[in-house]
Amino acid sequence: MKINKSIILILLSLMAFLSCENYVTNVDPLIDAVEDEKLDTESQVSFIIKGVKAQFALTIDFMFVASDGLSDAFIFDQRVPNATYPQFAEIDQGDLGYPYDNNTVDNTYDPLGELRLYSDDLIRRVNSIILSDTSLKREALFNGNLYGGIARYFYASYFGLNPTEGGGIIDNGPFIPSNEMYGLAIEKFTEALKYTDFDYTDQPVISSKDHAEKIVHSLIARAYLYKGDYANAATHAALGMQNGDEPFQSLHFVGGDQEDNYWWQQAGDLRSQFVVDFRFLDYVEADADEYNRIIITPVITTGGDTVKNDDGRAFHYQILYDQTSPIDFFSWQENNLILAELAIRGHGGGDALSLTNEVRSFHGISDLASIDMNGLIIERDKELWTRGARLVDQRRYDMWHLPAGTWQYLCITANERNNNPNIN
Repeated sequence: MKINKSIILILLSLMAFLSCENYVTNVDPLIDAVEDEKLDTESQVSFIIKGVKAQFALTIDFMFVASDGLSDAFIFDQRVPNATYPQFAEIDQGDLGYPYDNNTVDNTYDPLGELRLYSDDLIRRVNSIILSDTSLKREALFNGNLYGGIARYFYASYFGLNPTEGGGIIDNGPFIPSNEMYGLAIEKFTEALKYTDFDYTDQPVISSKDHAEKIVHSLIARAYLYKGDYANAATHAALGMQNGDEPFQSLHFVGGDQEDNYWWQQAGDLRSQFVVDFRFLDYVEADADEYNRIIITPVITTGGDTVKNDDGRAFHYQILYDQTSPIDFFSWQENNLILAELAIRGHGGGDALSLTNEVRSFHGISDLASIDMNGLIIERDKELWTRGARLVDQRRYDMWHLPAGTWQYLCITANERNNNPNIN
């Protein structure tokens, strides 16, 4: 689904006037106050909600490309003609330490901070003005808490103060470790569940109160899973998304008159800075039906030659996403795999094999005869590729692929470090 460029530019321009000193600098205070007050009316609430959703779209594909590049799912190799950015090489090698100035990481960290800010500010605004439309107020509080929770989830999953110390920072405050940040995300998601009763007529991604509640329970389950709290993860996954539920997606745009999915832009058809690890080629060579979910194609030069590694194997890149593709942030398939993992761990009442085979069947892939944790890890690798799961899974399952001392998180940036008195 496309988002008109002019609407987005207006949205983002207005959001720039949010009342936060960290993002509104070098602006005359009187002008800032006037513009800020213009947003504090009932007529602007829907507009601000759209701005939060637009910011989510600006954040997620940068997040997933960078995190999957740091993981073992995607690789940077200069034999690939379009692989030229040293920032991508640094991510691939886990070389993200001092001076913490990787531009690609900056371009991921900054939009995330704005997503967190806009989400929290939406809540502040609707709680400070009188709304006659109670459905609109509930919609605003639902979205403010939902996307505020997602921002905190992103910090917990993908950013770190040190190579193995994950977490994030809010409003120039102290560093918040990942487990605590997941807890803050869960608090936001839980609060969102209080406000699911509103008009879904014009909602392009979430279709109903029931759909919204299942999505939020799934997000809570994933956060608990990543925290290692399997009992609570099982409780919420059981209430989460089921076969047939539409995925919770972001809708993309960037630049020009077209939407511009960053996967397509830097790890796809436009430019293949990152290519897939060769194990994905192994997957599809072992079972051609895996092409139904692992959608890849060889790297070919402008002269028509296939680009190969030293072993004579062709480099491949993803073509799951084109320029206008949305990205699944959560799907019923992921919820099934969470339930399957929890069953293997002895939590919940699901059947791990049936849950896993239901996912495979959706893609036209034959059933497995058995499943254990190793098999489940492989199924997650296949199903959730390009969706930021692999980096977290490598840490959870103690499967780090780079030498000791390399970064297992994207680094908190130099700008944050230099301007925040609460961190060194």
